[in-house]
Amino acid sequence: SGLPEKGTAIGTIGPIGQSFTVFEKNWTCKDCKGENLARRVKCHRCKAPKPAQGGGFVLDEALHNALYGAGESEWRETVDPKTLLVYYYNSKTNETTWERPKSLGTAPHATGWFGRGATSSNPNAMDISFYEERNKRWLARPAIRQKDEIEDNKKSTLEGAYEYNIWYDKFIGDHWTATNRGKEPAEGRCFTEEHAGYTKADKIDSKSKFFCIHFARGMCARGSECQYFHRTPVFGDEVCNDQAKDIFGHERHREHRVDMGWVGSMFPPSRTSYIGGLKKSSYKTPEALEKCLWEQFGEWGEIENINVIYRLNIAFVRFRTRSNCEFAKEAMGNQSLLHGEILNIRWAHDDPNPVAKEAVARSDLDAAVVILQAKGIILRSVAEGK
Repeated sequence: SGLPEKGTAIGTIGPIGQSFTVFEKNWTCKDCKGENLARRVKCHRCKAPKPAQGGGFVLDEALHNALYGAGESEWRETVDPKTLLVYYYNSKTNETTWERPKSLGTAPHATGWFGRGATSSNPNAMDISFYEERNKRWLARPAIRQKDEIEDNKKSTLEGAYEYNIWYDKFIGDHWTATNRGKEPAEGRCFTEEHAGYTKADKIDSKSKFFCIHFARGMCARGSECQYFHRTPVFGDEVCNDQAKDIFGHERHREHRVDMGWVGSMFPPSRTSYIGGLKKSSYKTPEALEKCLWEQFGEWGEIENINVIYRLNIAFVRFRTRSNCEFAKEAMGNQSLLHGEILNIRWAHDDPNPVAKEAVARSDLDAAVVILQAKGIILRSVAEGK
């Protein structure tokens, strides 16, 4: 049946503004013919050592062209110093775009503080233009009511213990713990193609606009009369965001909470969600499960990467912007994919893999350099300065 992963990222190379990931292919054991992940130094079946050449290396098509074929791409990534969002420009034509050009190939293995955009080679990924056009279509109609009435908060509290703790999102008297939370399926679900539309928030001329958390959960009874947005975030919302709050208006904190729940951290901004509760056995192939994740989570915004850990039935979904990640976390919490799973969604820490750490450091360095260059600061290497 083969392995779900056909290659392992082993490094990041390329000039400033053009970073590429190099992958090592899986290798086949000469003794037992078993397929092994590139990171294995011994065969998982017969324990024979990995051959010196391994399975060979895979260069991104864009990097391959730059090194051996059509020449280096004219596109570069840069950062808007005002919004701190990555965009792309053509050094020859001066054309600019928010979407990652195909000639730059796949986004880096890990993108650090600044999102780079969807991987151009992934057929499951959708780019910015898809979400922008969808948003325009939704705003041509009024949002509908997802429920007939707003129900009272069902959390039970002890008498005299009504003090609410915003950090832990519960009352002092609540007795629930991590052991009995998240076991019940969500009561509602947001279906954007059916529910999204304009609300009073779209008519208000104000910079402080937030999204309806009840809409994200499929539970808003106000429809077009709601004072918050009933749609998914687009790139323009990320530009106008209040960095001290999430898209629903909750105060963000410097670090993640212990249980990785509620609002995400500010340093760094949260763009990756942990997805637990998957059922790999319910899908015919690993590719089918990954495709399902792209489709289900891609509804909430542009995804950069999905990493599925099949042996643990978990996944990590990385969005281009924190706004879309925040929305997806609320929209998919306790939801099901296709086979009755109850998804456990939390914020995720940075990938501890050394290759990912290297890619993050490189991505952040690229961004820092272009931000300084945009401000007119000339950078020279140590050798040039001597």
